[in-house]
Amino acid sequence: MSWQDRYSIAEFRDFKFKTESHDARGGNRLAIHEYPGRDESEPEDMGAKAKTYPINAYFIGPDYDLELNAFLDKLQIHGAAWLMHPWRGLLWVRVLDWTIHESNDKNGYGTVAVTFVPGGSNITEPVPDRVDIASAAIDDYQEAVVEDYELEPISAGSMEVFVGRVQEQLEGLRKVISLAALPLTWANQVISVIQGVKGDIAVILGIPQQYANALRSLLNALGLGGDSIPSFKSSSRPRIVARLTATALTANAVSTITDPLLKVNLVRESSLRNRLLVSAAGQIALAQYETQKDRDAVLGSMLTAIDALLPSMSDPVFQAASTMRRTLIDALMAQDLKPARFRNVINPLPATVLAYQMGLDEPTLIAQNGVRHPLFVNGRLSG
Repeated sequence: MSWQDRYSIAEFRDFKFKTESHDARGGNRLAIHEYPGRDESEPEDMGAKAKTYPINAYFIGPDYDLELNAFLDKLQIHGAAWLMHPWRGLLWVRVLDWTIHESNDKNGYGTVAVTFVPGGSNITEPVPDRVDIASAAIDDYQEAVVEDYELEPISAGSMEVFVGRVQEQLEGLRKVISLAALPLTWANQVISVIQGVKGDIAVILGIPQQYANALRSLLNALGLGGDSIPSFKSSSRPRIVARLTATALTANAVSTITDPLLKVNLVRESSLRNRLLVSAAGQIALAQYETQKDRDAVLGSMLTAIDALLPSMSDPVFQAASTMRRTLIDALMAQDLKPARFRNVINPLPATVLAYQMGLDEPTLIAQNGVRHPLFVNGRLSG
């Protein structure tokens, strides 16, 4: 485990930050009464002390100061708010004080030691996070897809053909993942799971729910794998989501199959795989984007795939897919990605200079404007 893996994620006023440990303080307020001529004192209970929740926020990397300053803006807002504490859960708190420490170690980092206190009695109900709602909707959709999957009894010969065709489809999925240009560790993890499923395919296909759950686990490894890779950028998601949704809309050729029950089973297995593949694409789609173009491209791919699959779904799966569709729209469209201002650059300038002048970091300027050469940037820029 690296030193970065030891951090947990906390959240305050919709701002997420890293933290490594925490303290909590409490106690009782006692008035100690001492009397003349008596050896024993008399404690009087005055109630509980105000609890405090000290926590350290860590900001690491070349642009740590931008994140740290954004966090300080949140701390300076008056009033109480919800703190998502990694160890104590959801707390209604106010900010008492904070201390900043900055260093050039580890390529630059800063810490903010914040002391939170209880926020008082006027508690506002927390607003559910749209991404969490969409993620839960994807889980519910997967559950409905798995429960809907069933197979017709077929002969031993037809079962052998069925196993062979499913292995071919899994091999095709492996090739799609290999061509999707995923980060190496992510791709290797998913391909390893595919190989494991292929190795046990003759056994797990005999129990429809076992196969459906194995496929769900496989595609969850695909859908959630990118979240554990810090270098995986949101600008890469539109291409991957587009490839996965396009694969999900590819029909399984069964025209050469003469056994009607075998044909039914192949169609059902294909539907199961394609529906779960769309859910994996939805998991990848749930991210914070830097540009409106990337966000809209991802959402467009998702809606096209879901709408194409809806007509063939049973009622429970249809309802779950419709909910997933709606919550994905809510989560992604809630991101405010409209550029704050524009600038017309006549004479080419380096992206570094323009980013500084426009108050942006260089990668954001390059991503938002599709910059081809960072040393010679001109035209109409947004940021």
